[in-house]
Amino acid sequence: MCGIFCSILQDAKLYSNNIESPLTEILRNRGPDVQDELVLNYDGGHIIFAGSVLWQQGEKVQKQPVVADNFIFLYNGDFYNLPKPDSMSDTSWIAKRFSECRSEKNLLNLLKQWEGPHCLIIYDKRDQTLYFSRDTLGRNSLIIERISKGLNLLSTSHYSESEKISLELPPLGIYRVKVNDLTACILHPWQPLNEYNNQLLLNLDIAVGWKTTVESPILPEWMLKSKLRFDYDFYKLPYIDNHVDLYNYIISQPQIKESLTTLHQLLCDSVRNRVRNTAPTCRLCSTKLGLKTKCNHAKICILFSGGIDCTILALLANHFVSENEPIELINVAFESIEGQNISEILWDVPDRRTSLLAIEELKKLCPKRCWNLLKVNVTRSELQQHLNTRIKHLIYPLETVLDESLGCVFWFASHCTSSTARVALIGSGADELFGGYARHRNTFRRCLGSDMEHYLAVEMELEIDWQRIPARNLARDDRVIADNGKTARSPFVEENFVKFIRSLEAYQKCCFSYPEGVGDKLLLRLYGYQIGLREVVFLRKRAMQFGSRIANKKQKASHQSENLKL
Repeated sequence: MCGIFCSILQDAKLYSNNIESPLTEILRNRGPDVQDELVLNYDGGHIIFAGSVLWQQGEKVQKQPVVADNFIFLYNGDFYNLPKPDSMSDTSWIAKRFSECRSEKNLLNLLKQWEGPHCLIIYDKRDQTLYFSRDTLGRNSLIIERISKGLNLLSTSHYSESEKISLELPPLGIYRVKVNDLTACILHPWQPLNEYNNQLLLNLDIAVGWKTTVESPILPEWMLKSKLRFDYDFYKLPYIDNHVDLYNYIISQPQIKESLTTLHQLLCDSVRNRVRNTAPTCRLCSTKLGLKTKCNHAKICILFSGGIDCTILALLANHFVSENEPIELINVAFESIEGQNISEILWDVPDRRTSLLAIEELKKLCPKRCWNLLKVNVTRSELQQHLNTRIKHLIYPLETVLDESLGCVFWFASHCTSSTARVALIGSGADELFGGYARHRNTFRRCLGSDMEHYLAVEMELEIDWQRIPARNLARDDRVIADNGKTARSPFVEENFVKFIRSLEAYQKCCFSYPEGVGDKLLLRLYGYQIGLREVVFLRKRAMQFGSRIANKKQKASHQSENLKL
């Protein structure tokens, strides 16, 4: 994970030797291992490139920005499908490939092949052209800002008095601008734009003050649709009151068994890549880079509510983490709004109780593993202090009550002082893929049409949620977690896993004629049951903001937060 920054200043008089101090600190928090900066002159202006790196891949840390022949680039993320030796960082491998590019076509062909969460800023010195993008699934943050006589691209911004318009860059494809003409932009979209994408692009054009021309889609191979041969339908299976018997019966169906086998293979591959592609030292030992002894501290943590999503990730991570290393499970509880009397019972929030239940299951299934349950207890005064001084800058430019609640939960979890991990696995995407939200069940219930109309209504709701996840969750979570020197990795939001799950029909993933805690996210619950979980698979879904007790139920999630106002 890195903090990257690029600023185009069209008036050389605007250049100062230093990036704003608050911004420098925020970028350094994301990349504490090494920092560097490069300033380039062009036709009366300057371009500033700055990178702060959190070492995760290769034998040694790689500084940024990187100069590769005619290109200067900044890169934040991880590529998992590169044909490179483990000893080589993905940044070094990318630099070699860029140095071989001789045309824009070469560059686009390269970028369409790479899979993994990332943001890229690439400057072609020869043509004075800047390319920038977020990955196809929008997992990592890149903010675009229109400033007086210039443009900023950066991982994380902050509230300030200066005149600027900031928004998260929509992950629609690869953007291209000429640095001496910021009135026009070219977009090479990942895929054909739909109505929602076109609205995002229009919002971008209005905010930044340019006109975007859309070229032909790039269409990475994994995005090409495939038709699955499964025709099973959960709604056509008989309901059995004994839920253990029900799950055993469903899993015994040949097509469902085959579907679960594919799910297992793809999710294991995703977890393996996200666990094993990490630096050989933990957060503490990384400050002693000359250390000769092997680091056996925890390098992987799971942000852990005890629900089905994170417990499955913990169980799979166990297969790929060295036996002599612990795995951290970080659970957050917030002080009750009603009072300030601190006592142990105060932290007995719903997510704390489910985490204790889930860790007992993990200990039974994996008795040789050292599971470290790290309990983070946050008072209301601590919450307000960190929200005002730090967290609100990370959530920016988002501003809703829900952004505040979830941003704070993830920030305090990743801020856990007793954690040594540099990678945080999170369960993002599972609800959107498998149908885990209450609104999915409500959509099914409220539909008055035929069975097929019920299915289509749920399908449409899942599609809306999936399109919105980069803007509603992923970029914000990346910013708040990375601020504590941890890389957020979401195994459910992986290209090939997503392709498979989204190729299934809604009635092959969830079944809302079954009770809550049984039919929602049914396919994922069946998978959890198949790999050994018995208690957690039947827990009802509980929103993180209520399970940790940070949220005030009297506030509407979509309203603007008073704490996030300028």
